Amino acid sequence: MNLEENQIAQETRLAREEAKRDMKMYLANDWQLKEETPEYFLLKRNEGSTTGHILIFLFFGWWSFGIANFLYYLAKRKTKKIVK
Repeated sequence: MNLEENQIAQETRLAREEAKRDMKMYLANDWQLKEETPEYFLLKRNEGSTTGHILIFLFFGWWSFGIANFLYYLAKRKTKKIVK
């Protein structure tokens, strides 16, 4: 049974190291670490651009009271969970 426990511990350690490498790759690609727990990493990213917000405001903002800009923000927001 001891050999089996060692094998499980090694697999868990390898999985955590792989999750940490994945997290570092996402951080290098403009993702932000929002939360880290013993079970997972939670990353977030907003792909909306300032130019996009300005254009939406110019075309739709004056009659939608900024609701179109808020919807654009929600559509471009992304989250990713990496399980350890």
